[in-house]
Amino acid sequence: MTASLTPALALEFITALSADIRAGIVLGAGGEHLAGPAALAEAARALPDAPHLEGGTARGAVFAARDERHTIVVVTGPFALPRVTRLDLETALSALGGQTSPTGPPQRLDDPLVSAVLRAV
Repeated sequence: MTASLTPALALEFITALSADIRAGIVLGAGGEHLAGPAALAEAARALPDAPHLEGGTARGAVFAARDERHTIVVVTGPFALPRVTRLDLETALSALGGQTSPTGPPQRLDDPLVSAVLRAV
């Protein structure tokens, strides 16, 4: 599939869909930083390799989606709707040209990992 969005535009698209998103990042398949705040890149690279990830604390939540070409990680406020956020991430991954949409239930992130990503924002 041909990409219809650049990584930077994919982040703009996602943040336009939800006022709950505080920050986001797009990484390439090898973990290279493609878009978003550089401070978030290292924390995002430490997340497990799974198609869908999510976790939250009272401070906020972290959502991630991955296909064969990109990983998108977003940090939200504590009241973001998980299903809607996951769908937005899947839509953005598709627009980045990925062939395989993430499937299955999300893997839960442990609180220490969520907190590490939240601190990076």
